[in-house]
Amino acid sequence: MRIRKMIAGITAAVGLVALAAPAQGAIMALQDDQLPNMIGPELEQRLDLLKTTGTKVTRLDILWRNVAPTRPADGTDPGDPAYDWTRYDQMIKGLVARDITPMITYYWTPTWASRTGEKNAAPRVADAAAFAAAIARRYNGTWRDPAGGTLPLVKRLEIWNEPNIATFWFPQCRRQGGRYVMESARQYSALVAAAYPLVKAASPNSIVTGGVTGPVGGSVCDKANSSVGTITFAEEMIRQRVPIDAWSMHLYPIGSPLQAYFVPSWKTIPQITKLVDRLKPGAPIYVTETGYHTSYNRYHRYFVSEAQQAAWVDETARAANLYPRVEVSMWFNLVDNKFWTGGLMRSNMSKKPAWSRFVAQATASTRPATWAP
Repeated sequence: MRIRKMIAGITAAVGLVALAAPAQGAIMALQDDQLPNMIGPELEQRLDLLKTTGTKVTRLDILWRNVAPTRPADGTDPGDPAYDWTRYDQMIKGLVARDITPMITYYWTPTWASRTGEKNAAPRVADAAAFAAAIARRYNGTWRDPAGGTLPLVKRLEIWNEPNIATFWFPQCRRQGGRYVMESARQYSALVAAAYPLVKAASPNSIVTGGVTGPVGGSVCDKANSSVGTITFAEEMIRQRVPIDAWSMHLYPIGSPLQAYFVPSWKTIPQITKLVDRLKPGAPIYVTETGYHTSYNRYHRYFVSEAQQAAWVDETARAANLYPRVEVSMWFNLVDNKFWTGGLMRSNMSKKPAWSRFVAQATASTRPATWAP
């Protein structure tokens, strides 16, 4: 009996090590945030451009309100006539055909799924969980493609995007008596807890990713749109005992990747990892957004020169590889737009110095078999 217990303990420990420490290091990946705005030949050309960057993994935003402008009769059924998956089927098939592994996140609440109708409104939990199940079922590797054959398997599904920031989830805090109290983390925890079993039932091999926290450190609930810090958000999920398979977060350091120390930053990954272990021991960490702006922006006042951005592409790769639990580091984004100037290309489609640095890092990056499309 003692020997069997020892073997079981060793096996469990080896399993945790295998999960936590991929020998290849973090995958250097890239997101193009404009893909959901394209369809047809324009989308195919954009996917070709993404392929030239050398990225082997990308993150794909499914905009819920665009897929479901009206309420489906059965939200968990991806075949419900209320759903329009046309551009996402094309996107996912196109990525897999180009040997790029897609990760899915979803957000933007439909008018019918909230109390206010705004796209950043906190969704009704049952509706948002049902949509997660519909995504998982459609892309579980068995769903019939309307064009013939079957649609690809997409394993990794993030539940929402930056639910700790009012831009994507409102309200963050609610008034109780004479003060404001945190609301978003509690509601989000309920969503993940409801979505997890539905996603697993629809696609047993799915990796349900929680957190997806934006780059916020401290938490001060003094108004409805106050942001909630990454640590506070994780602590509430721990209190709610939320089931997850992986944790994702967004890092936009103030300063170099190897030197910035504010929460959240690369240096604070160990602090986050300890919290994640209280949700799921050994769970991988996905950094699904990171990067640096090259001009002033209302979302990020901090910016650097194009030369500095290029140098910090290399340093970001080094920073990610310091932490074995980090499996992917996703640069955001491909092309500048008026709201976001962290691209590898300028808005006129000319390449910044960061382009060649990223291509070199992405090409050298190894994608483990567990991440193959």
